[in-house]
Amino acid sequence: MPLLLAGLVWLASNNEGYVLIVRTPYRIQISFNFFLVLYVLSFLGLHYSLRFVHFLRWLPFKRRSKKETLRLKAGNAALLEGMHALAEGDLEKAEASAKLAQELIQNTDLEKLIQALAAAKNKQGLLFK
Repeated sequence: MPLLLAGLVWLASNNEGYVLIVRTPYRIQISFNFFLVLYVLSFLGLHYSLRFVHFLRWLPFKRRSKKETLRLKAGNAALLEGMHALAEGDLEKAEASAKLAQELIQNTDLEKLIQALAAAKNKQGLLFK
């Protein structure tokens, strides 16, 4: 790396070339080293500007995706809580958790689970009356 840097400095110091840009009424003459620096900086500026624009274009999608991920995590947590309540025998809490999970996850299979829980609750209520 130090040799590469030393070689680059040596080439830049020994370069006496220039760039001549001619437009009909104007003539611009700049050193070749300055032109290379401007060229590299303009390339990097354009590159990072385009990356920034790309980032800004995808920002709403990423935000929506993150919200959806958080909603699904909350739904899964509610479903897990409902399963724990069902295993403990608390059917009201299990049904409430399943309804919350259905609202968050929006899945049709959860509708069947809620109906099964309601039927089990009714059946249990009939058995103990």
